[in-house]
Amino acid sequence: MEDKKTAGRQKIPIEKIQDETKRKVTFSKRLPSLYKNASKIVRACNVDIGIISSCPSGRNQYSYVHPTTAVVIDHFVNPTMELDLGTRLVAENARNIAIENNIRLNELEAREAAEKEKVRSLEQMNNARGKCWWESIDQIDAENLTTFETTLNFAEGILKDQLKKLEIGTSSSSEAPPENEDN
Repeated sequence: MEDKKTAGRQKIPIEKIQDETKRKVTFSKRLPSLYKNASKIVRACNVDIGIISSCPSGRNQYSYVHPTTAVVIDHFVNPTMELDLGTRLVAENARNIAIENNIRLNELEAREAAEKEKVRSLEQMNNARGKCWWESIDQIDAENLTTFETTLNFAEGILKDQLKKLEIGTSSSSEAPPENEDN
């Protein structure tokens, strides 16, 4: 087994990171997952949410709001206030767009996972091709074995058809052509 290059995922305590460079790197790495988790909360609970964060250097500010900034601020200022019809329509439209985008994102993630699996399978097959078939036979799983058997059966059928065609072609060419009796 090859040695790991990193320590992998580890649970770390939530505390201030003293090294400024490490703090900036950690912030930039965790920000997307924070937004992704907020999006999951919105989908699962159908809530309004707002996140405002700023870069440790203070130069950049980031925000995530759903459905709109006005709705989130209005709910924050007065949680019991009813929204007017226009604001509710805008909020509903934003929710529908977010739902559609999340469905599309899930589809793309599923396709990406399937493609990664195909690549992994192809890499395994490529690695197995480097060896003679008898050296790599232990790496073939049941699905690949079934596929291999089907391919061999198909190839056998094609070869048998070709052989029949050749036999018919050689037998008909060896016979004398029929003579014409009209002469």
